[in-house]
Amino acid sequence: MFLLLRAGWRDVSRQRRLSVLLRRLNNLPIFDLARWPAREALARGFGCLAVSAFMIRRILQLPSFPGVIAEVRWAQPWFARFSRLPAFLTTSPFDLERYYGFYGYGKDQIRTLWAMRALIWTVETGILLGYIAAFLTRKKAQSVARGFVETLFPLLLGILPFAIVMTTYTYHAWIPAHQRAHLNGLFVINALLIAAGAANMIGLFTLRPAFTIMSEARVFIRSGMYRFIRHPLYAAHFVIYFCYTLLHFHPGTVALYVAFVAGQTIRARIEERKLSAVFPEYEGYRRTTGMFFPRVSGAESRIENRESK
Repeated sequence: MFLLLRAGWRDVSRQRRLSVLLRRLNNLPIFDLARWPAREALARGFGCLAVSAFMIRRILQLPSFPGVIAEVRWAQPWFARFSRLPAFLTTSPFDLERYYGFYGYGKDQIRTLWAMRALIWTVETGILLGYIAAFLTRKKAQSVARGFVETLFPLLLGILPFAIVMTTYTYHAWIPAHQRAHLNGLFVINALLIAAGAANMIGLFTLRPAFTIMSEARVFIRSGMYRFIRHPLYAAHFVIYFCYTLLHFHPGTVALYVAFVAGQTIRARIEERKLSAVFPEYEGYRRTTGMFFPRVSGAESRIENRESK
């Protein structure tokens, strides 16, 4: 009994120390963006440069993703010019026909796989363009981010998915290429990536005036997908990085994915408190829409309201 009480006291003490630490972090002047007079110009400049760098890297890595088939071999000499660039910018070409042809897959199957990979590349590049558009056109923050949980915490969460994608590709290890389930599984995963990526891109262009990475209130958006879901981008991210977790499956990436989902849920609640404080009508919107998935009861209540009128 004494040992149980002692262990409980230690847990309480640990939680108190963590709470004190978070309060101290939140009170640090560096996490108060109101003290940064050029914060918007810095965010736009750095954000656009970072996204542009990612886009250049994606273009240079086209020979590896979506890869090479007979119809696009004409482009290989052009990409070969950049072969001396650092390894993190370019990768070796991936010949889909040679790799999957070795395991007996037909040309139609290989071209379908290439087409899906090309669609993924197109959608994900469109998302990057959406980020640039959002940085350039977003409105001024009516309530800026303050404290660690509103500034640095969202940025750290944004890094987690990159940690998943940068790990070793293991899909071919747990479903070998010689098994017919290998290509069927890729078709399903790629279809989910295309659908979730398209939802992410559409939602991002809708969100443009209110776009923010840190927890800030700019504009109250409730059009498009936001009529039914309060955080469609986060919902799309959950699907996208679930797929990448399957492609890079091992205990480390599963732990990162669970941490990402939990962190994004906390982040969404922080953002909602911020929006409710600035926009009084947000609370009514929150009651009639789902956080990550459409709320059936909310839709029913809207129908009932229209009928009553």
